[in-house]
Amino acid sequence: MPWITGNRYLSMDEMKNNADIMHYFFKSNGWTDNAISAMFGNMQTESTLNPGIWENLDPFIGGYGLVQWTPYTNYSNWAGTDWQDNGQKEMERIIYELENHLQWISTSLYPMTFREFSQSDKPPAYLAQAFLYNYERPKVKPQPARSRQAEYWYQYITGHEPPTPVGDIPIWLLFKMKERR
Repeated sequence: MPWITGNRYLSMDEMKNNADIMHYFFKSNGWTDNAISAMFGNMQTESTLNPGIWENLDPFIGGYGLVQWTPYTNYSNWAGTDWQDNGQKEMERIIYELENHLQWISTSLYPMTFREFSQSDKPPAYLAQAFLYNYERPKVKPQPARSRQAEYWYQYITGHEPPTPVGDIPIWLLFKMKERR
């Protein structure tokens, strides 16, 4: 199945198409469904799982791609020619970042390495916040919607309800999630 891409926001059905491609790739690279779902929860907010989207749909200004690399040259310079609208290359960049200890900065709130994240069986809601704080690092935090989105993607890719967050999930997030149920 081909990627759905372009400088526009994707529909849920289009996001599912791209999620199917990415799920196979990251699962083949040893990632857990929990980590993949958490990343998808973030990608849904960042790019609608669209490798060809520019931040605010404004080309060559700000972020680009699945995880909105900012500046976009963090990705494009590495990827070389044919970097635009290239979901495969963007997934490879994420693996490259994991293997070369790039982009991910462990925080005291989520003290795990990128590799530990990729192998984690912690609840997707928790891992979505770890990805938000340690990888995306936006100015506005927290963003509990990313955890709800991660739970959606977990159910989509596994066909099962996501595990209930317990233990080391921040208390504010636990209460937010209970309000939604």
